[in-house]
Amino acid sequence: MSDHLTFGERVRFYRKRRNLTQSELGQLLNRSENWVYRVETDRLSVNSVKQLTSIAEALRVHVEDLQGSPTLLEDQDGHRASVPVIRAALMQSRRLSGSLFDNREVPRLERMSAQVSQAWGLYQASEYANFGSKLPDLLADSRLAVHTFPAGSQKDEALRGFALTLHLAAVYLRKLGETNLAWKAVDEGDVAADELGDPAVVMTLRRGVAHVQLGAGLPEDAVRVTLTAPDEVPPGWWTSSPLALSVYGTLFLNGAVAAARIEDQADQSLTNEMLAKAQEAADRLGSDRNEMWTSFGPANVKIHRLATALEFEDIGSAVAIASDMRGVGPGLPVERQARLRLDIARAFGEAGRTDDAVDNLKRAFQKAPEQIRAHEFARDLAKRLRKRSQRRDMQELAVRLGAVK
Repeated sequence: MSDHLTFGERVRFYRKRRNLTQSELGQLLNRSENWVYRVETDRLSVNSVKQLTSIAEALRVHVEDLQGSPTLLEDQDGHRASVPVIRAALMQSRRLSGSLFDNREVPRLERMSAQVSQAWGLYQASEYANFGSKLPDLLADSRLAVHTFPAGSQKDEALRGFALTLHLAAVYLRKLGETNLAWKAVDEGDVAADELGDPAVVMTLRRGVAHVQLGAGLPEDAVRVTLTAPDEVPPGWWTSSPLALSVYGTLFLNGAVAAARIEDQADQSLTNEMLAKAQEAADRLGSDRNEMWTSFGPANVKIHRLATALEFEDIGSAVAIASDMRGVGPGLPVERQARLRLDIARAFGEAGRTDDAVDNLKRAFQKAPEQIRAHEFARDLAKRLRKRSQRRDMQELAVRLGAVK
C-alpha cells in the first residue's frame, strides 16, 4: 500500500478488497452511504481514534493500514535506527543464545540508570531518530545486567532499569505502529516489575500494559487494567509521595482516554470518573512535575480533558478548553507541548477557526517536527487547512508535513 495514498483512498481500497459497497460499509458503521462517500473522497475528516478504530474493524485491517507508515525511523542528522535492530534486541536471551553476551561488557549500574534517564529525555524531547538509535544497546545492556546480578540491591537496581527500559521501548514501538513488539516489551517489563516489587515501577508498567492495549484497539481491557492496578500496591500508597501521586494520576489519564474510546460509550461518565481521580492526584501534587517521566500535574490533566473532548467529538467543549489553555504547559516536555498544540489546532479546525488552527499546528510542528510529521491527525488537518487558507505559511507547512502529494 503506497504511503502516498490519502486516508480516503486507503478506505476505498480496503472497502473494495472486502467487496463492500459504500452503502454496506455505511451500514456496518451505522453511517450513511453519503458519509462513506465523503470520507473516501477526503471531503470529511475522520478526526477521532474511536472513529478510526471502527472503520478499521469494519474493513478487517489494522488502524496502521489506514494511517500509512509512520516516519519516525527515517535517517536524520546521522542517526540510524530500524525496527529489525530493536526487534533483535528485544529477542535476546542469555539462556537461549549461549555466547550472545560473551563479548559485551557488563554495564555499570549507575551508568545504566543515567542512560535510561537520558533515553527518556530524548523521547520526551521528541528526538525520535536519535532515541531510536540508542534503544537497542540500552535494551541489551539492561537485559545483561539482570542476568549478571543474581541477588541483593544490585539485582533490584538492574530489574528497575530493565523494567523502565522495556516500558520506554513499548511506548516507542506503539507510536511506530509495532503493536506486537510493543506488547512483548511491556509484558516482559511487567514481569520484571512484579519481581522487583517497587510500587512505583509496578504501577508504571501496569500503565504501560494499558497503553499498549489501547493502541491495539482494546480499550475495555485497558480500562480494566487501569481500575485494578491500584489494588496491586499497598492501600493509600498513591498519596505517599510526589512520585506516587504522579504515577497514579498518569495511570488514570491513560484510563480516561481508553474509556473515551470504548465503542457505543454514549456518555462520558467513566471518562469523567477517571479524570476526577487524576485531578485529585494533581490537586494534591499542586504543580506540574516530571516524576519518573510522567509529565504529570494540573496542566497534563487539562491536556487530557481536551483530548477526551475530541474523542467524544464534543467540539463545543473542546474549543472552550482550548481557548482556556493560554499559559498552560510551557514547562512541560516538548512531546507534551507539541501534542497540546496539535489538539488545540484540531479543536479550532473543527470549529472553523482556520487561522487559529493554522497558528497552533505551526507551533506544534516547530516544537517537535519529527513527532508532528508522523501524526496522521496532523497530516489530515494540514490537508484540510491548506484548502481553506491562502496563507503562504500554511501551504509550506502542508508540504513539510507530507500532506501534499
